[in-house]
Amino acid sequence: MVVNYNGGQRVLGVVQALLESGPALSEIVVVDNASDDGSVGRIGELFPTVRLVALETNLGLSVARNIGLDLLRVPLALLLDHDVYVGAGSVERMVAAYVKHQPAVVCPRIRLVPERHIVQTDGASLHFLGTLALRNAYRDVAATPQVSGFVDGAIGACLLMDRVKVIEAGGFDEAFFFYFEDLEFALRLRLRGERFWCESTAEVFHERADGTPGLSFRGQLSYPKRRAYLTMRNRLITILVHYRWRTLLVLLPVLLLYELASFVQSARMGWLRQWAQAWTWQLQNLATLTARRRAARASRVVADRDVLTGGMPPLAPGLVNSRLEGLFLTVFSVTVNGYWRLTRRWIG
Repeated sequence: MVVNYNGGQRVLGVVQALLESGPALSEIVVVDNASDDGSVGRIGELFPTVRLVALETNLGLSVARNIGLDLLRVPLALLLDHDVYVGAGSVERMVAAYVKHQPAVVCPRIRLVPERHIVQTDGASLHFLGTLALRNAYRDVAATPQVSGFVDGAIGACLLMDRVKVIEAGGFDEAFFFYFEDLEFALRLRLRGERFWCESTAEVFHERADGTPGLSFRGQLSYPKRRAYLTMRNRLITILVHYRWRTLLVLLPVLLLYELASFVQSARMGWLRQWAQAWTWQLQNLATLTARRRAARASRVVADRDVLTGGMPPLAPGLVNSRLEGLFLTVFSVTVNGYWRLTRRWIG
């Protein structure tokens, strides 16, 4: 299943790579989020065997993924973004890893295009500050051995999923239009006792290009304000819905420190309105958040301390540019991780 939004020539290459990937795929579905670049017509023209679902409005990644999952009638579903090309043999290796280890989700090693020598990620961990920390992020392939194993999460660019388990867990949270939907998805499944496996011998290639206008950031030009709002809002939703009360209480000092740093960064970058909107959303939706907390609590079987991890707080590449900013990040990391090590035993 491919989710497309103005993928242009890239989505055509993604579908072609799937068709050439071998016999592991029984059906290819493309869910299009109201593209206006002509890519829908091109898919239908070039790939008549592909099942195409064209949505009338852009409903976001989570809704499109759930629509695709509901349409499929197979035990395993391969999810791809419109700019991720599967490598030779990668689908078969992911399926073999699923058969052997029986996780809910298998993720591959993701490398960048055109910088094919750079690893974007080998799965991810769930940072206690409420973000995804990418494993082996932006390292040279030659210096990064292919080590497969269980991980706590993965970015949503490419996932092989046990379709029934994922649907039973609620699929992707449709309150997340874009960004951190993969964080919430991974945390929810891990707290339910489901497992993620990274098969690093299965490689796919992420052509980031310019990304989605007004949302993507490639380390240059200005950081989009809408992206800032969505990441701040969605991080808060994830924490407030899934962290136990004891976890929130124990981590309150460092979570407040993070919010102070976020406020200062927002003031510096011109995002104060977005920062306020992210918090306003939480206050306006307290009843919804409370109901979602109850539902999450009823299905969880794993403690927060068993899935959350520490480490350098992850930031988008290119967001920290000066020596002073780097020094601040280092001091901040040492402070919050020291607190984490001292208090982890009391986390809920």
